Amino acid sequence: MRFRLATNQDKDYVLNFCKNTFSWGDYIDRVWDIWISEPNGILLVAEIENHIKKKPIAIIHGILIPEKTIWIEGIRVDPKYRKQRVATNLINLILEYGRKNGAMYSAAIVSIKNEASKGMMEKSGFKILSKWSYISTNHMIPPINNLTNNFKIADSNDYQQIINFLRNSENFKSSGKKFVKSWRWHDLTEDRLFTMICNKQVIIVGKNKNKNKNNNVNDDDKLQLRGIAIIDREGYWNNQNIFQIVYIDADSEELLLSLVNKILELALKHNEKYSNKNKNKYERIQVFSPYREYNSRIFTKSNISFSEQFLLYYKKI
Repeated sequence: MRFRLATNQDKDYVLNFCKNTFSWGDYIDRVWDIWISEPNGILLVAEIENHIKKKPIAIIHGILIPEKTIWIEGIRVDPKYRKQRVATNLINLILEYGRKNGAMYSAAIVSIKNEASKGMMEKSGFKILSKWSYISTNHMIPPINNLTNNFKIADSNDYQQIINFLRNSENFKSSGKKFVKSWRWHDLTEDRLFTMICNKQVIIVGKNKNKNKNNNVNDDDKLQLRGIAIIDREGYWNNQNIFQIVYIDADSEELLLSLVNKILELALKHNEKYSNKNKNKYERIQVFSPYREYNSRIFTKSNISFSEQFLLYYKKI
């Protein structure tokens, strides 16, 4: 067995043993062409040679992300060749690539249900940094209408209050202070947060400190902040019709559900605007949330298509 860089000739072999990785299939067919040419990334295969020909029997992708981290993803081994330390050897090669290119850490996510992968990561020296809930739905149904909380798209005047909220949030601390971008977990730094606010990606909820006599909400009114959500309208990979909540945090179950419903309302308004242009309409909503015990109860109140929990593994290299 030898390990080498992947080539385009490997694609059909790899996709053949990646067809049924999960109950819903796999995503490798959607990312192969991206991964094989992605800057700062490396796509490796494990190859065997029999009496007929050479063929790849495992893959792994690693990419350098700004946090001086080598992100590991897409570990796949042909079922006929598992339990032979193939994946472990591939991980070690990715770690070596990361060290040679200045990475100080490595990270990856694993489904909480995947006992084999969890064991492999832990044997490779990775520790659990945080736990995340994930839901996905294509049921674009209007949310409940009895929203009584005050919401607004944050602006630069809200920046310091958001910073203070996150600093005091046990949920944010337990998340590893991360957010999600294209299925990779990144540091939610103050600079990144400010950029997100300028891009109108941050939704906040709370109580108005000063209301007028008609109880109306004005964008200039200061909210007593009780929750935030960060959205991503751009999708990922080649999926441009995905609307994502890439971080969400609130101080109560009620507010968290209200935030999800408010953001679904924003997505629906967008779809109404582009009702005759299918290419601009959102077809799916995805939510990534640091795990809290009541998350599962909240998400079951939504009409979801798929839910999962992930562990974020981390290692100093």
